[in-house]
Amino acid sequence: MTAATAIRPEKILKELAKLWVDLAGDQTDKSSSGVLRACAMTFIVAVEEREDAQAVGETIAELMHEHPSRAIVLHVSKDGAVEGLAEGLEARVFAQCWMPFGKRQQICCEQVEITAPEALLADVPKLLLGLTVPDLPVVLWVRSPRLALHPEFQNVFPLATKIIVDSDSFEDPNAAYEFVAGMRRRGANVVDLAWTRLTGLRQMVAQIFEDERNRPYLDNIETITVSHTGEPVGTRYLARWFRNALPRAQVNFKAGAGPAAVTGIHLAGASFSAAVSLDGTGCALLEMNGVTRRTAMPPATEHALLREELSIFGVDPIFQGCIE
Repeated sequence: MTAATAIRPEKILKELAKLWVDLAGDQTDKSSSGVLRACAMTFIVAVEEREDAQAVGETIAELMHEHPSRAIVLHVSKDGAVEGLAEGLEARVFAQCWMPFGKRQQICCEQVEITAPEALLADVPKLLLGLTVPDLPVVLWVRSPRLALHPEFQNVFPLATKIIVDSDSFEDPNAAYEFVAGMRRRGANVVDLAWTRLTGLRQMVAQIFEDERNRPYLDNIETITVSHTGEPVGTRYLARWFRNALPRAQVNFKAGAGPAAVTGIHLAGASFSAAVSLDGTGCALLEMNGVTRRTAMPPATEHALLREELSIFGVDPIFQGCIE
């Protein structure tokens, strides 16, 4: 169900209220026992108009099942005007609904889509403030690097309990890292999906030393080699992570050609060698003292990364310690 509305928060909220009344009254399926309204947060997604709207919509729809929210999708046009908009700004509201397997009640979340030209970004923070759900966390996913760096858009940041960016999507990895580090220094709870992509590799390294037989080797590790392609910001996070955990070990890098990605980690010391690497087929290889083990490592899709981050509302102290 959709409805067009002018771009004023109070009118959008009225349209949302009407949407729920219509949903409650539209119970043509007699096998259903009504509609359950679900909301655990306000989830703001900022994208550029040229980005793949279908892919973004599918990701949000999948996330709603585990993290129900009021989703606000802000589409920003780089041009001075957006075709078809009489006042320069426009919004519509609709519901994302699904029926869990074996249940008779629909679960629904509300979604607001806002389209705005870049010239009117100064009006966006006040609008978004009026649409956030009171007393619930506000998570902002800035999918566009250009918007993340835009001074006008940055006025939205104080509204968010948590800000999610992906430094691997920035053209300049140094600028990406400085942006994240600068936000952290200013006290913002910002997280980087480039760090989240490293969860599987970090877990495998940690599991090596959860085995009591391997713990005596921990203090003997002399070198750590991080293999990567391109220039992923994740290498800087990993280097700091290892320096915090193993300050006496030397961290080296081994670069290869290809898109920005961390591809492996090798730890070496007296009488000990362990390597974790991705084989490109959805598996990770663990080679330790001549023994090889293969472990499933599902691809780090945008949906999977966001699902992990939406499960954590507080500050991640480990990630915070990985920013110099």
